[in-house]
Amino acid sequence: MEATLYICQTCRMGAPVPDDGIVPGERLLSAIQAEALPQGIRIEPVACLSACSKGCAVALGRPGSWTYVQGGITPEDAAEVLTMARQYAESAEGVVPWRERSALFRKNTIARIPPFALTKDTL
Repeated sequence: MEATLYICQTCRMGAPVPDDGIVPGERLLSAIQAEALPQGIRIEPVACLSACSKGCAVALGRPGSWTYVQGGITPEDAAEVLTMARQYAESAEGVVPWRERSALFRKNTIARIPPFALTKDTL
């Protein structure tokens, strides 16, 4: 099943905009886009994941599965982020077993959000 990797492209990591005008989130997005994208992963840049003090932030999600928000991600982590995204996409319900997660993802989880249940009343 296809999973979406959301990347906070506006993240400044709680710091002023650098002199070159390129914020850390934009650098992270560029680094991830420069890597080979695993099958079943779609990249979606977003304006803000509201994790400014824990940036750079990414989120992994797909319909009917758990969603993960991760912080403390740097451009140097791009390949590791895509490995986790591949594992997530290949998992049954978006749950990658704890021991199979990289240290980066075990230590930098900001939130684990349960699948949304859409009903007639919530549509």
